Amino acid sequence: MFDDTQMMVMELAGQGYSCAQIVVIGGLRLMGRENPDLVRAMGALASGASCGDICGALTGGLCLIALHTAKGLDDERPVLGAGMMSGALIKWFRQDELQDRVKPGCAAIFEAAGLSFEAGEMNPAAGCADLVAHTWSRAIQLLKENNLDPTLGRPES
Repeated sequence: MFDDTQMMVMELAGQGYSCAQIVVIGGLRLMGRENPDLVRAMGALASGASCGDICGALTGGLCLIALHTAKGLDDERPVLGAGMMSGALIKWFRQDELQDRVKPGCAAIFEAAGLSFEAGEMNPAAGCADLVAHTWSRAIQLLKENNLDPTLGRPES
């Protein structure tokens, strides 16, 4: 049985979104927002940035954290702890999620699962739905652990 996060991943993957796009769309949905420009930009991270060297779920999770913490206007400053949250997500991804069994890239993840990697033809539903769901959940958890409400977006400076 799938949980709500896995269902979201499968739904969006079925609509043709990449792992990175799915993670950010999930974050936008929590805020009750849509941002097609951001979602399109996240498409650059599809298939491990088209080279398979880094996982789109991880880069999407980092972007989701940055959506809530990074500078976006002249008068803003990054939220305190932003770098620590990103570092924690990377460490978790490598140690807990991948358990150091493969490099954190699409090609290596797919090969370890016995699937073939073809840049540009990746589909998160094919082999990474759990990975995408877990990464989204961990990014949300990190925001909450740092007193950031993922339903509100970036706090005022």
